[in-house]
Amino acid sequence: MTEKFFLGTYTKRVSKGIYSVQLDTEKKQFSNLTLEAEIENPTYLALNADHSLLAAVSKEETGGITVFNTQVAETLTKVSHFHDTKAVPCYIAFNKESNHLLAANYHEGHVSSYKFDAAVTLTDRVIHPSLEDKQPHVHYTDYTPDEKWIVVCDLGSDIVVTYQQNGEKLQRVSTYNSRKGAGPRHLAFHPTLPIAYLICELNASIEVLAYDAINGSFTFIEQHLLTTSEQQAWGGAIHLTKNGKFLYASNRGYDRIYVFQAHEETGSLTFVADYDTFGSVPRDFHLSKDERFIVIGHQESDNLTLYERNIETGTLSLCQKDFFAPEVVCVIPF
Repeated sequence: MTEKFFLGTYTKRVSKGIYSVQLDTEKKQFSNLTLEAEIENPTYLALNADHSLLAAVSKEETGGITVFNTQVAETLTKVSHFHDTKAVPCYIAFNKESNHLLAANYHEGHVSSYKFDAAVTLTDRVIHPSLEDKQPHVHYTDYTPDEKWIVVCDLGSDIVVTYQQNGEKLQRVSTYNSRKGAGPRHLAFHPTLPIAYLICELNASIEVLAYDAINGSFTFIEQHLLTTSEQQAWGGAIHLTKNGKFLYASNRGYDRIYVFQAHEETGSLTFVADYDTFGSVPRDFHLSKDERFIVIGHQESDNLTLYERNIETGTLSLCQKDFFAPEVVCVIPF
């Protein structure tokens, strides 16, 4: 059996755009690296709910979003694009109905909401203000699981902001302050508990947060470090298993992937193990559909690493570490 993954990349050195790769789950190895779309710096990708559309951040004359159809040809077919910012966004997300897109722009410090109906149209943009000596760097935006709220991680301001979408406008309703200097990067919600896990880039930590779905607010519970004082600290990606039992996170400065077990009643984390990713700068990784494997991409060493996952214990066993894939910074299963 094979499973397809899309790979978002930088195109600074050898990459030419969006790639795909096949994972043979019986042989436990990768094959068939394919250039799906030649495009500049598609550093983040998002599939819609039925996987018929793939959105990519991209750069032409300006930064923006390009949307592809995944169904009509062997490779991706461009459907629409909307480019209106100087800098390329760093994160995008579809809503469940696939008629709206969100985009976070790190360099320009704003979150944008787009309507999607064959074409992409900007509906609202909120620019985060500078706070004292801090400059806004919006790194993540996505819908809460019930889509009642929109959550934004601002790495530069050490805040997580909750917005409500009133019509086409975004209205701020709550602000969570992370640990000082932490640099909130991405957020993952527990599938059954009112808990969210915030990975922070600058201190390579995970903050466990209580999430109130009624008012969209977050409250600090505990913190776990993905580093020691002697190690380089850059938090990368974070993913939970579907049952919420295990959490995985990468440190892209120390080139490690960490495993935690989540308490079934409280969601608090217990460290299980950490592993070498066998590459440089593991900016993103993802679990396979059946969650038996973890695919890790590397920005600087141009390789994919494959681990097999023990479903019961969460621990990992190395399968492959030297499959060429250029400048990978985003990994998503198709």
